[in-house]
Amino acid sequence: MQSCIEDCMNCHQVCLQTAMNYCLNTGGKHVEPEHFRLMMNCAEICQTSANFMLSNSRFHMRTCAVCAEICEACAADCRQIGGMDECVQACQNCAESCRQMASGTQH
Repeated sequence: MQSCIEDCMNCHQVCLQTAMNYCLNTGGKHVEPEHFRLMMNCAEICQTSANFMLSNSRFHMRTCAVCAEICEACAADCRQIGGMDECVQACQNCAESCRQMASGTQH
């Protein structure tokens, strides 16, 4: 569980920093509402999933499942727009950890 918490916290940080620093400064497709909203949603669900695991919530498997889905969508969107390799990698790592946590194969 600890590695998943760390992946979620990292993804939260990277998505938030990328959105607020890189995307806002770059403009264009990087600040289109759908993309920017997805990045903010990704950062938020990562933080929420980490909090659910930290509190040993009985619902953490469900938040992790949603987190994996949103991280996968964010990674694909960032990859398609380009220039956000760190965000793509953080989202992919978090999605994999959360998918394992949601399936009960990671403890």
